[in-house]
Amino acid sequence: MVPQPAEVASKLIPKLALLVAMAQREHLSAAAASIGLPQSTASQWIAALRQAVGVPLTRRAGQRIELTAAGRVLAESVRRTHSVLAAGVARAYDATDPGHGQVIFGFLRTLGVSRAPELLRGYRLAHPRVRLTLVQAAHEQLVAALHDGTVDVALSVVRPSDPDIVAVDMFREPYVLVMPLEHPLARHGSVRLHECRDESFVGLSPGIAMRRSVDDLFLAARTQPRYVFETEEVETVRGLATAGLGVAVLPARHGGPLAGSVEVPIVPRAYRHIGLLASKRRTLGSASEGFRQWATMRSTP
Repeated sequence: MVPQPAEVASKLIPKLALLVAMAQREHLSAAAASIGLPQSTASQWIAALRQAVGVPLTRRAGQRIELTAAGRVLAESVRRTHSVLAAGVARAYDATDPGHGQVIFGFLRTLGVSRAPELLRGYRLAHPRVRLTLVQAAHEQLVAALHDGTVDVALSVVRPSDPDIVAVDMFREPYVLVMPLEHPLARHGSVRLHECRDESFVGLSPGIAMRRSVDDLFLAARTQPRYVFETEEVETVRGLATAGLGVAVLPARHGGPLAGSVEVPIVPRAYRHIGLLASKRRTLGSASEGFRQWATMRSTP
């Protein structure tokens, strides 16, 4: 007879930390040591977990004991649950003493060089007792984290299509053509994308949100770019363009172009709009709501 999931969960709860540690350490002995558990107790817990779930969670690989595929799936679920619980504990602290609360702040990786640190520096000076936990992720991951409570507020792209997200515009970044100083187009005051139809391009990999936005710009200009390099990181694209391996369409770099490069505005003008995002499905704690209100007052046109 298959046990009820709720009954199984009740038996699992005290032992789940070991499962997560095994997923991180990939070895039972190392996992047990990391959480201060004797090897014999760890073996007993693994046996109990297997009995409770009803499927093998570990296997022997030579001298090692590692997780099975089923064990990894369960460990990942536990990890996500732990993140949600940790966020709940943070909000509990916040409720008892807002002045010493915690804010879990998420932001795009592309904003981690200057934009997010500048915002955080100002807030830290004004509210030194509030704890700040930082999460860097892609836009879709940030939206999911806002809804499940593992992020309170996020600095990311403003998209009207995002369900149950409230966004306050913070600033906008114009799209530009990035190229080395010696490129013939570097002397232009602006450029239209159809003028670049014979250029070689470097860009982000297909499927990345910013790449889709850039593709939309080319589509509107009725131009098909010829990519010679595609990569996962914006700053790598910028570096490739600066090195003369191709031109790139990117949001203007905050603080100015990289040394040795030029950023020429694209016309018609197009912008990436960045805002402060929160979930309509959740009520923010006082510290997080205070951070949101403080940050929105720092928005720029």
